[in-house]
Amino acid sequence: MRRIIGKSVVLAVLLSAATASANPPPGVMAFVRDKKLTRYRIALPDLNRDGHPEALVYAVASADGGGQANFCGSGGCLLYVLSLTANGYRKVTAITITRPPIRVLPSMSHGWQDISVRVAGGGINPGYEARLRFNGRSYPSNPSMPPATRKGESGGEEVISVGQGDW
Repeated sequence: MRRIIGKSVVLAVLLSAATASANPPPGVMAFVRDKKLTRYRIALPDLNRDGHPEALVYAVASADGGGQANFCGSGGCLLYVLSLTANGYRKVTAITITRPPIRVLPSMSHGWQDISVRVAGGGINPGYEARLRFNGRSYPSNPSMPPATRKGESGGEEVISVGQGDW
């Protein structure tokens, strides 16, 4: 009987730890509330390798848009890059016309990892993956224009996937 109870306690602790780690930090959720997002995806990579995660928020729709894809156009949706601060998060960049897959690349620029996003639609055919390099203050806001470049090599960690979740 003690073994069963002991195993149940261990299982409960493991499940609660998994649930807690799956929940975004409060500052990210405050950002989601401020933007009134209803359809979105969040990834929490450590882009500047300081031991604290940044947040990538792929915004599709908000309550202001009636649940429609008001953060998207024919070229894709809006991707926010947020940085951890003492009071929550600050916006590093809002990147327009992005599509998954969204990847964190092993290469770095000015101490932050490069990001890649898919660029397609809105007159861009065929689509391609664009590399976004941090310039010391932000990432490029439009992946279809310089300083963004076409991503040459494959790889990187896919943090927001095509078809991930229910849009």
